[in-house]
Amino acid sequence: MGVVARQGVKYSIISYLSFLLGTFSTVFIYPENTEFLGKIRFIQPSAELIYPFVVFGLSYAGIRFYQKFKAQNQQIDFLWFSVKFILAAFVVISLLYATVAHFVPLVNNSDSWQMKQYVLPIVLVLAITHLFSRYITNFKRVVVTGIFENFFPKLGSLATFVLCVYLGFSVEFSLYVFVGFFILAMVGIVLYFFRLNKDKKSGNLDILKNKEFRTELFFFCLFSLLGNIGNQWALRIDNFMIAELIDYKQNGIYSILMSIVGFLTVPLMGVFAISGPIIVEKLEYNKLDELGEFYKKVSKFLFLFGTVLLACIISGMDYLFMFMKNGQDLLNAKTIVYILGIATLFDLSTGFNSHIISYSKYYRFNIYIMLFLAGLTILSNWIFIVYFKLGIEGVALATALSLTIYNLIKLGFNYQKFKIHPFSTDYLYILITGIISTIIAYSIPEFHNNLINLILKPGTVLLLFFIANLWLKFLPVKKILTTNLKTFLTGKK
Repeated sequence: MGVVARQGVKYSIISYLSFLLGTFSTVFIYPENTEFLGKIRFIQPSAELIYPFVVFGLSYAGIRFYQKFKAQNQQIDFLWFSVKFILAAFVVISLLYATVAHFVPLVNNSDSWQMKQYVLPIVLVLAITHLFSRYITNFKRVVVTGIFENFFPKLGSLATFVLCVYLGFSVEFSLYVFVGFFILAMVGIVLYFFRLNKDKKSGNLDILKNKEFRTELFFFCLFSLLGNIGNQWALRIDNFMIAELIDYKQNGIYSILMSIVGFLTVPLMGVFAISGPIIVEKLEYNKLDELGEFYKKVSKFLFLFGTVLLACIISGMDYLFMFMKNGQDLLNAKTIVYILGIATLFDLSTGFNSHIISYSKYYRFNIYIMLFLAGLTILSNWIFIVYFKLGIEGVALATALSLTIYNLIKLGFNYQKFKIHPFSTDYLYILITGIISTIIAYSIPEFHNNLINLILKPGTVLLLFFIANLWLKFLPVKKILTTNLKTFLTGKK
């Protein structure tokens, strides 16, 4: 097994461990105090909305132009130039933020400004972390950076919550501990870089004196910035807007329910890691028919997996909430699971449509539609929260609407350019099976013991899908068991 394959397997394991830690915390720890959870869930997304402006695409430039810099032995010089740029940009943006807050009461009274002592340090730390972690990918290493970037924030969130809610430490001290975990992650990644790196500084950056290259570099960084802004603002704006426009408690409730819906996306990490090289190969050699077949196979697998999980969640969540602290608050807001669950299921059904665009010559289109998604998400959130007064259910509606439109645009683009789509008649059979199994599970008489209900109802869904699969052959279980998932999806050993 080559280094890339080994790193991919290890990275997937770390990602799943991180997901399991988050799942455990969501179910057993965080419901104890949803208001404090809302504060934690506000700080990190707030920082993630700002840090792209600080890093200005330089982290991706370190990958894109690595070979050009290396040819002139200036790759380390550019890295340190990027660090200095980030520090300067952070100072400028912080001063601008403070100036605006001083003159604009709306900003001065905002939660993000009140939390600036936690948000701003994480902005700088995330920028430097992102720079070094992306640079380390040039060494074909992603596992250790995955631990620091994905696992540490979840561990920090859990530690912060336990310190404040269970051990009685002050909110301020606990939140500074949260910031400390991001700092530890940054230090870990920087030290790991020094361990891997054998290159030395040349003492100059003559390559930046080339006007043509400077122009190319600037526009690449600009497009990277726009793409990063679109991505962060589209995917992280929910928690920010709930905290700013509603309150921290509702933010905590929404975060827990959103994490439960996140169960549907469990297979994405591994499947997309497998798919990337294959998509590139099919596009490079113009094997669009083969790409279309692979697209349908992967998408059907994701849709099937998501449908089974969503049916299990819907049939069992009432009983799960009864075991959780503040479960009644979650029960009152369970509509969010239906809304986000259906939108996420449709997202899964479209497979790797973004990856097809990203790996093609039309990669800039992804940037434009991501920016469109960000704008649509912000606008729809504002309308549903402020105008219609729908609370966190309105946020879920806004997210679902934006995500669905986003996927429809990508589906249409891929069909227009490549004449491929992910759908087949199996989708209809899977959907019907999901609906019928959920109805049957709901129809089973309830026991007085909620644990029995929690096991029985989702268990019924799994049993009915297993029986349906024997008849309709959604998934060739025997073939997968005798080979593995990667071989089944790709046709390659």
